[in-house]
Amino acid sequence: MQRDYPLLVFGNFVNELMVTVPVHRHADALIAVSPRKIWLTRPGDVLVTPRPMSGPLRDYACDLLGFSPSEVTLLDAPADDLATLTAAVRRSGLVDRLRSEARDRPGMRFQAFAQDRPAVELAAEIGVPVEGYGAEGVPSSAVEAAYRINAKPGFRELAGELGIRTAHGFSCGTPDELAAALRKVLADRGAAVVKPARGSNGYGVSFWEAGDLPGLDAKLAAYLPSVADQPPGWVVEERLDFARVVTVEMEVYEDGPRVMHVGEMRTPNGSFSGQVTPLVASSSAVEELVEGGLALGRHLHQAGYRGPFDIDGGITADDVLYSTESNVRKTGCTYLDLLVRRLLGEERAGAAVWIADSRPGGVEREFAAGLARVRQAGLDFKPGSDEGVVLTSDTLAFDGKWRYLILGKSHTRVDELESGLADALKLL
Repeated sequence: MQRDYPLLVFGNFVNELMVTVPVHRHADALIAVSPRKIWLTRPGDVLVTPRPMSGPLRDYACDLLGFSPSEVTLLDAPADDLATLTAAVRRSGLVDRLRSEARDRPGMRFQAFAQDRPAVELAAEIGVPVEGYGAEGVPSSAVEAAYRINAKPGFRELAGELGIRTAHGFSCGTPDELAAALRKVLADRGAAVVKPARGSNGYGVSFWEAGDLPGLDAKLAAYLPSVADQPPGWVVEERLDFARVVTVEMEVYEDGPRVMHVGEMRTPNGSFSGQVTPLVASSSAVEELVEGGLALGRHLHQAGYRGPFDIDGGITADDVLYSTESNVRKTGCTYLDLLVRRLLGEERAGAAVWIADSRPGGVEREFAAGLARVRQAGLDFKPGSDEGVVLTSDTLAFDGKWRYLILGKSHTRVDELESGLADALKLL
């Protein structure tokens, strides 16, 4: 989308909203993908990430977006101890640098990945308004709403108030309450899922069957140390068999919430890897998902929140929707939605089909070499085109995965392009 002001894009993938206490098994993968924020920048912007940007990714992204890499200021503030990016910026001595960059860019706005308290406080300290808010700043009610809804018990409670369907379950504050709730759900429903109160991206989620009941105490004693870094608090819900896992991506503006897109998530082995937008097959549950998103968006709007959020859920074989969580922050697909709109323009983007995913490849462990293969195969997206492949991040040194976005005019066409990409990079 067009804007007439520069941004300080703050890639705080380590924050207080996703987990209470950052741990490596949750945060390392997020830090690895943080340079993808380059896709949100324009000339004159400043980008801060918790790891350095690879030169090949920077050059490729800026070339595709139509400006020189020298036109964006890239800063990194690594934190090996998993401090929030705000703390890392302070330790790196970058606060004065950011304040100076802001003075040189009148009208600059602060755009955080997650609007946690440290990020909001840093924006105020360097004198840059948070994007979407006025001179009065981010109201405490907006921050409180973000903290509440990003926690599983908070979302369940609010979903009940707003009439959003969730699975049968309980919120638990202590290990004893967890054990009692888990016994009840397993006895009554036969299968359960346990989620830490604050844990995004599947962190700490465990699955249980009625057959676990005889040895439940021992199994819980083995599970609890795996999340002992976090303060006590869980949600226990009936485990449902979902035929499809879906999401609605939303944005709250000054005039209210709007739908960005609805997508179907790819979840091999129960873990998110990518998304198809729009859904391959229609479902009557989608309307309910959108209505739930708008209801939550109106609540956030009333609380003073401005910015992105989503609702994730699952659709059963008999087409019943159960909402599972909300992420009141940018997500793995927020930047993709914005990128699709930027590459295609608003009118064409509305009719586009796109796939995003991350898969290991059998050839090339260098970004530039893989990009060359994509280009040689004639698959790469070119400005002005309606279709093609965009390599969205460079995490090869971290996990050996190729991360990509594929645009086209139909599901059949993006499937063909993905098949071609799999051949070019020997994707697994």
